[in-house]
Amino acid sequence: MSTATLAETFSAERLQSFATGVLRAVGMPGDDADAAANAMVWADLRDLPMHGVSGKLPQCVRRIKAGVTSTKVEWTPASETTSSAVFDAKDGWGQVAGVRAMRAAIAKARASGVGMASVRNSSSAAAMGHYASLAIDERMIGVAITNGPPLMPPQGGTTKVVGNQGFALGAPASRHKPLLFDSALSLISTGEIHTAHERGEQLPPGLMLDASGRPTIDPETALAGLYVPIGGHRGFGLALMWEVLTGVLSGGARFGPDVGAPDVYDRAQGVSHFFLALDPSRSMPFEQFTARVDDLIDQVHASPPASGVARIYVPGERGYETAERRQREGIPIPAKRLETLWKLAAEVGVAW
Repeated sequence: MSTATLAETFSAERLQSFATGVLRAVGMPGDDADAAANAMVWADLRDLPMHGVSGKLPQCVRRIKAGVTSTKVEWTPASETTSSAVFDAKDGWGQVAGVRAMRAAIAKARASGVGMASVRNSSSAAAMGHYASLAIDERMIGVAITNGPPLMPPQGGTTKVVGNQGFALGAPASRHKPLLFDSALSLISTGEIHTAHERGEQLPPGLMLDASGRPTIDPETALAGLYVPIGGHRGFGLALMWEVLTGVLSGGARFGPDVGAPDVYDRAQGVSHFFLALDPSRSMPFEQFTARVDDLIDQVHASPPASGVARIYVPGERGYETAERRQREGIPIPAKRLETLWKLAAEVGVAW
C-alpha cells in the first residue's frame, strides 16, 4: 500500500470545527468561515477531496496570505430587482460568495417564484452541487453554474478558450433522495486528474490531450494539457453558453480565457457564478411536484440493468449514499493530505 492510500478517519464535525477555526484565525468573519467550512465538508462527505477540507482549505489560506483573496467582503448587491441580484465578491472566497448568492436567489424565489443571483470577482467555488442542495433544502429547484480558468479548446482548435464550467441542477423529491446532477463539461474533472496523480495511477484512455493535442494517459501531462469536452462540439457549445451566464452576464472584468487559476497566487482569479432558484409550488402543490419527481425516479429504477450492472442509479443517488455512510463512519483523509493539514494547523496556530 502506498503512502498516498494510507488514511485516517475523522468525523464530519471535527473537520468542520477545524476548518472553521483555521479560517477565523486568518481573518474570515465567523459566519463566512462557517459557510466555507460547511461547503468543504459537504464535498468530503461525497468523496470529492479536491473540493474538501484537505483540498481547499490550504489553498484558501495561501490565497489570503498572498493578498489575492479577501477575508472580509461587504455582501451588498451591486444591483437588484425583485427577482434578481448581482454581487461583486471583491475577490472574496468563492465558497462564501456561492452560499450568500444562492441564499439571495432562494429568498427572491420565495417572494416571486423565481430568483437569480449573479456573482463577479470571486474565486473558485468548488462543488456546485452544494449550492443546488441549498435550494433543495428550501423546497426549491436549484441551478448553480461557475466559470473557471481556460481548459478546453473549441472543436478543431488547439488553444484553451473556456473552462470546463462546473454546474449542478437539483430537485427535491419525497420518497426518494433528491435528484442532484453535479458535473462539469469535460470528460474528466481536474479533481479526478489530481487524485489519479496522487495515487500514482494513469488515466483511462481517451479523456485528455497533451498541450499539443495528442492523447495522453499521464496525469501530470494532462494537467498541463487540453481537456476534451463531453459530446465534442455540443459540450463546448454548452461551456460557451455557461460563460455567457457567468462571466459575461455578471459584468466581470475577466471572462473566457482571462479567468485565473486557483493555484496561481500572484493575482485574483476573477471567477463568476450564476445561481437560480425556482419555487415549484408556483406551478402545483409542492407535494404533487415531489410525487411526480418520485414517479420519474421510479421509472429510471425500473429499467432492467444491463449484463454486469448491479443496479440503476439516478443523479445524486450515489453521493447521498456515500454521504450517509461517511456521516456514520467518518471521512478518510490520506496521510499525505493529513500532513498538509497538520502543517497548516501549526502555521496559523490552531489545534488539530
